[in-house]
Amino acid sequence: MTIALMPVLTELPAGFDALRQEARDDRHTHMDRLAADWAAGTNRFDAAGEALLAAFVADELAGVGGMTIDTSDKTALRMRRFYVRPKFRQLGVARCMAEALMAQARLLTHCLVLNATTDLAIRFWEALGFTPERRDGHTHVLRWPAT
Repeated sequence: MTIALMPVLTELPAGFDALRQEARDDRHTHMDRLAADWAAGTNRFDAAGEALLAAFVADELAGVGGMTIDTSDKTALRMRRFYVRPKFRQLGVARCMAEALMAQARLLTHCLVLNATTDLAIRFWEALGFTPERRDGHTHVLRWPAT
């Protein structure tokens, strides 16, 4: 199985509506926020250092995940809007997106933050090295030495 990552630049990826509905079915609203922010132009993940990735498996949208400048600490980046469709979970899709964004972040900053709200998300991010730190609307942080 091959996971193909594509940057989302001008429009949300093909298959996003199905992914969004599955997120709703899972009682997650962050894909609705992503769609609303994208449509309004208020968050297009296009500031310096930001990125939104779409992950495809066999040409089918498997998940999305992004990184923006943190609103409370402009020197940090924030992982956000991660969602993997249920049928693609446990295949490494989220890890692939997260590691690609983390590699990009290491070139730009010494700190990544995020807000993990479910046990599954907490276990996932902690397995990638994030540590609990509740402040400024974040639940976890990943730091490395500044170069």
